[in-house]
This record gives sequence, structure tokens and C-alpha cells, in this order.
Amino acid sequence: MKILRFHRIGGPEVLQFDEVPENKPQEKEVLFRVEAFALNQADILFINGMHYTQPNFPSRIGSEAVGEVVGVGSKVTKFKKGDRVTSIPFYTQDYGVQGEYATVPEMYLTKVPSKYSIEEATSFWMQYLTAYYALFKLGKVVKGDYVFIAATSGTAGQGALKLAKDAGAIVIGSTRTVVKKDFLFELGADFVIVTEEGNTLERLKEITKDKGVKFVFNPIGSTSFNQQYMSALSFGGSAAIYGLLDGELPIFPILDVVRNNTTLHGYSMFNYVMSEESLEEGKKYVLERIENGTLKPIVDKVFAFKDTIKAYNYMLSGKQKGKIVVKTEN
Repeated sequence: MKILRFHRIGGPEVLQFDEVPENKPQEKEVLFRVEAFALNQADILFINGMHYTQPNFPSRIGSEAVGEVVGVGSKVTKFKKGDRVTSIPFYTQDYGVQGEYATVPEMYLTKVPSKYSIEEATSFWMQYLTAYYALFKLGKVVKGDYVFIAATSGTAGQGALKLAKDAGAIVIGSTRTVVKKDFLFELGADFVIVTEEGNTLERLKEITKDKGVKFVFNPIGSTSFNQQYMSALSFGGSAAIYGLLDGELPIFPILDVVRNNTTLHGYSMFNYVMSEESLEEGKKYVLERIENGTLKPIVDKVFAFKDTIKAYNYMLSGKQKGKIVVKTEN
């Protein structure tokens, strides 16, 4: 079978298509023929050696895929041959789903939601579970809270916006330039800050007045950006950094934290899905909202398998307004 792997640290140029033998699923594993997979910013951090997960070379890549089950381990109870499944991202150095076939532990699979297309079915777990644990386990977000979602047009940002709005929060989005401003309002943002056009901190204080921001969902990471919102947090509020879009490791803002009794979290969804109880809680929350139509991912562009590296370069351009999906079959 043909799979996508990398043998050294770098950008998309280190990815290559390797032919490997098809593996047999172990006791609690499921083997499925991949129909499509989704790209994530986390994949770029992974191949750059800056991700929560560190690669073992040669390393497979990818965590979100959809396909048809072709084999199950002897202790698998939830799936059988012919089932169509979608995978949930988790901490792993041993699994990857970008290829013609993928093997995933039973715990990190669900059946494909009936209301979703192939492209949509491979595009929702990362964005919605990343947002779920951050908003409700770290941020304790409830109705009426102000939530600031940085770089909102990213898929995790979109997921956070939708879940925060569903919970009754007031959402402040941000985008670097005016190009995506209207798009964020269409997604449901109550306010949008264009960071290149003004002072983010002043705008946050103007919007939230005496109440302050309860929670910040931040994929940017840089120290300079953290300084643009920390003193706008409410007393006891918090922020979660879950990405490094600026490529800069942040410095801990100790004075801002102490002065207002706030908390700055280094956050990864993987810390929550390790626990089966926590994983099931998140899955239930998301699937209920998929079935009632509250959640529906936006698919920006679909690429052919042979063009996966082009797909990654497109993601790095920042032009997308939704998930980038690769289909292994026409």
C-alpha cells in the first residue's frame, strides 16, 4: 500500500510517498481503506519537530481520515468489516492515517455520521474536540461570557466559535487582515477585530467594558500577541495557547497573571482524549450537535492523493476558509 511518510524534520518538502506492506490489525486495532483524509496545522508542527508528538523515523503522518473497515483485531467489539468509520486524533508515535490504508485503535474511531459527506466526515473531530475541552474544561465558558477566539478563520477557531455560540457566549473573533472579516461575521462572530488595523487590547477592553474576557482561545502563541489580550481578561479568567502559528515560543506573562488572578494554559486536546471517560464525554457532546445540525464543518478545497504536498503548501498560504481534504480515490 502507498502511504505518506517523512524521514527527517522539515516542511512539506520532506513528505514522500512510500510503498509498504499492508499490516494486520492487532487485538484492539481496526484496519480501514482510506477514502479521504484532512490536513491540520498540527501536521506542520509535527513534521517540523515542534508538536506535542515527536516522530519516530520513518514516520507516518495524519490523524483524521474516513474509510471502510477491511479488518479488525480479535478484541474489537464495536466495528466489523464493511463499516464506514472516521478517526479521532490522539497522541501517538505509532499511527498515521494519510495513505491508502490506515490502522487505528478501536477507541479512536466512530461510525461516519449519516448526515455528512465523505469530505465533511473526515473534517470535524480535530476542530470540535480541540474547542470542546478548551472552552468547557479549561475556560468554564457559560452563557453570557465574552470569549476571544484568535485567528478565528482556522478550523479549530471555527469550531470554537460554533461551540461557544451554542453555549450562549458572546464571541469576539480576530483576523490579521480585512479579507476574512465578513467571513467571520457570516460564521456567527458577534465582534471581529482586524489585528493589523488597530490595537487589539484597546478594542477588547472597549467591547467587554468592565466585564472583561472570560476565555481566550489562541493558536498564535507569540509573546507579542499574548500581550495584546492578557490584561483584558476578567478577574479569574484564562487563556489557552494551543498552537504556534507565529513560530515563536511564548514567554510566560507572570505579572499579568498575578495582577488579575488569571491563568495561561499550554493546551493540547491529546491530554484529554487519553482518558476513555473524557474522550467519551467529548464524543457525546459533539455527536449530539452533529445530529441536530448545530455543527457542520466547512470544506474549503479537495485535492487528489498525488497532490497532497500541494495541499500542504496551500494550507501554509493561509488562503483557506475551512478544511483542506485529500481524497485517495476519484
